[in-house]
Amino acid sequence: MAKIGRNDPCPCGSGQKYKRCCLPRDEAAAVERARARELEQAAATFAVEDDDGLDEASNIVIDLIDAGRLDEAEQAAQDLLARYPEVHDGLERVAMVAAARGDRARAAEYYRKAADFVHTHPESYDPVMEVYLRKRAIEFGAPGE
Repeated sequence: MAKIGRNDPCPCGSGQKYKRCCLPRDEAAAVERARARELEQAAATFAVEDDDGLDEASNIVIDLIDAGRLDEAEQAAQDLLARYPEVHDGLERVAMVAAARGDRARAAEYYRKAADFVHTHPESYDPVMEVYLRKRAIEFGAPGE
């Protein structure tokens, strides 16, 4: 997929230049994903013994989202969820894919599921992780949630 130039027509079909239409939103989403990745690395204290590819599998989902390959990211997130049910990563990655698709309800649902998972495994996580995930669930939830 070719990179979109700032002065190219916006791919959303609005007829505006990309820089005046979707670029600010796309840049903000990229910054948020980077911030989420940093927070996750700093806050999570859970370590899978004999790491069998969890970090790589988790990061692949993020890379696919960043590349706009959302169908592949969805499949990779579901695979992560199936392969590593003992950590929250799969739930959070499904939420991230849903957010990238604009499916706010599904994103909120999976952020809540990830927060609930962290809550039920307090020995494995820093409390900051649960706070972060609950905040994300609220951000994507319906008004008043």
